[in-house]
Amino acid sequence: MRTSLALFTLLLGTSAAFADCTSEVNEAFSKLRKSAAFRMETKITNDQGSLSMSNDYVLPDRMHQTVSMSTGGPSKMETILIGDKAWANQENAGWAEVPPTFAATLAKQMKETVTEAPKDTQEYECLGDVEFEGKTYKGYRAKRAAKEGAQAPGDGNVQTIYVDKDLGIPVRNIATPETDPNKRLFDGTFTLRDGLKIEPPKL
Repeated sequence: MRTSLALFTLLLGTSAAFADCTSEVNEAFSKLRKSAAFRMETKITNDQGSLSMSNDYVLPDRMHQTVSMSTGGPSKMETILIGDKAWANQENAGWAEVPPTFAATLAKQMKETVTEAPKDTQEYECLGDVEFEGKTYKGYRAKRAAKEGAQAPGDGNVQTIYVDKDLGIPVRNIATPETDPNKRLFDGTFTLRDGLKIEPPKL
């Protein structure tokens, strides 16, 4: 669970040089956090297989997460977090409350990675208006971290944020290898979910 929640603040870099627009990206994510509710759908692909995850959030302290894995581990697991309590349902075996210590860890992670702005912020560069999947967005690209500065071109990954020009919120967060822009290592989609409610499961 720690890894899956931390994906919300995935930090990857690039070496391209554009004007700094970090504040605009931070403002877009801040606006998303101020919404009544939103969903983050994520797909991660690597050499070991793929992982698909859907997270519904009703801030400040409610989450419903569904994780599906193509290889290794449980094929499907659901988790509901409400305040300081959490429940899990693995392989559709039925809901059960998790130990208080684990629930407290989930609550802390959600607060630090979703509810509050991340303490270690990535810097972003402006790409201007970008056409993506038939629509125009404001595009931003993560700067390469200082510790990665010595990497040769092609050694790193590229993270691109697409922000809805009308709503002012991020709608996609995509990471690709620098050498293969068509291969998506991380593909995150954000959508508003006004009216969404997350309640305790029926045990």
